[in-house]
Amino acid sequence: MSEGVLDDATLARVEDVLQSACGVTLARSLRRSLETALGRAARSRGLAPDAFLRKLLVREAAAVECFIEHAVIGETYFFRHPEHLRTLARLAQTHPAPCFQVWSAGCASGEEPYSIAMALLAEGLPEGRFRVLATDVSGRALQRARDGVYGPWSLRRIEPELEKRFLVASGDDASVIPQVRRAVEFRRHNLAVDPPPFMGLGAIFCRNVLIYFPTELAREVLKRFIAALAPGGLLFVSPAEVPLTNGLGLETVDAEGSVALRRPVPGAPRAVTSEARLPRLGAGRNQVASAVPPAGWSQALDASRARRARVPPRGATPSTEGGPLTFDTSLGAPGTSRPGWAASTPASAALAVPRPVAVDASLAVEGPPLERAIIAARAGHFEAAEALAREAAKALVPEAYLLLSMVAEVRGDLNGAVEAIRKALYLEPRLAQGHATLVALYGRMERREDAERARQNALRALDGLDDEHPLRGVETMTAGGLRQALAPVEQAGWHGVR
Repeated sequence: MSEGVLDDATLARVEDVLQSACGVTLARSLRRSLETALGRAARSRGLAPDAFLRKLLVREAAAVECFIEHAVIGETYFFRHPEHLRTLARLAQTHPAPCFQVWSAGCASGEEPYSIAMALLAEGLPEGRFRVLATDVSGRALQRARDGVYGPWSLRRIEPELEKRFLVASGDDASVIPQVRRAVEFRRHNLAVDPPPFMGLGAIFCRNVLIYFPTELAREVLKRFIAALAPGGLLFVSPAEVPLTNGLGLETVDAEGSVALRRPVPGAPRAVTSEARLPRLGAGRNQVASAVPPAGWSQALDASRARRARVPPRGATPSTEGGPLTFDTSLGAPGTSRPGWAASTPASAALAVPRPVAVDASLAVEGPPLERAIIAARAGHFEAAEALAREAAKALVPEAYLLLSMVAEVRGDLNGAVEAIRKALYLEPRLAQGHATLVALYGRMERREDAERARQNALRALDGLDDEHPLRGVETMTAGGLRQALAPVEQAGWHGVR
């Protein structure tokens, strides 16, 4: 065998090894990625691909372990998704249990659980007041985690003051200090078959793991997570995995513009459920939904429609009629110039949590017009939002046209929504959220060829961006989250939520 020419029968045997070992089953379109993983694993062992493949197919333990690492374990680094860590720290401060327990499931080489411990210590939780359990299916990854020694690539996102406080330099590498290491316990655990190691947990982190599981298994794992959480406990998954939680009864919690999921507290007022926040994926190959749609948008949309119809709003029942943000691929808004534009407004997270706003509050508060427009839209005051967005658009801000597109879509004016996106893309041709929004708009208009072209344009706009790169727009999203949302449903490894 030479790298890249596995026949289908051998590839199926390789995948069977992976599934038996840790439950992973890739979508058909992703199975060829196992060839690349096999080649990397062989090189890491100093073997020719043929020799490594023979060891793997007879299920030699060391070969299987090595293959799992290269096939499943992705990139990780310290303080990935820091907004999740800050949300966790706020919960821990008020948690009633004498010891706040957190589970990092699928911890790989340990940067995530150590980051959790550092974040809690930095927020003033004393040693002994919390405990982090970190598990993974790979014993070799766990050993690296226990060693607690990391190179510059793992440390590229940590803040200097935290690095100085919690890490000790050792040549080009850095070691985690004993105080942090004492707070983290590492164990081997297979999510596919093993029960949760603890119950009554305050939080569970399982990010970029479930995307490797078939849908049925992923949802079984999620049910076990929910059972292991204490009421009010938080579940953190990646943006691309949030739709898998639809229908499981979890509530969504704003995590500084991102999403955390919460097990409801019996007898407490219900928050927005995850299925209310997230559109159903899988309705069509080219349907694109934002990985983290703006919270409260569908409720505000319902309330606005109800006011116009002079009937009571439908309350907490969200409407999916409006769909996700949608924007156009065609460039060239006539009569406008293309200026340089320094940076996105920081108001993109303003849609994240619905809050009561007075009828004219958006016009009375201080701040840039776009920020006030987002506040108005969040509150369901679409006329005020449109007026403020048009004011912001005078400065040729692309995000203003994205918001105008949202308002047009709420009114059922899909052509107007597309036209607004065209203007945004004229100002910023690489505005990935604009192209992605067009996919959904064209899908609703049954313009499938245009939708596919928009999808390809969105993917090109993401070329070269790190998965954690924040994207410009009026909602918080990373390049990795949007890539996953843009992938055809079959390629994503699951077929929609039920």
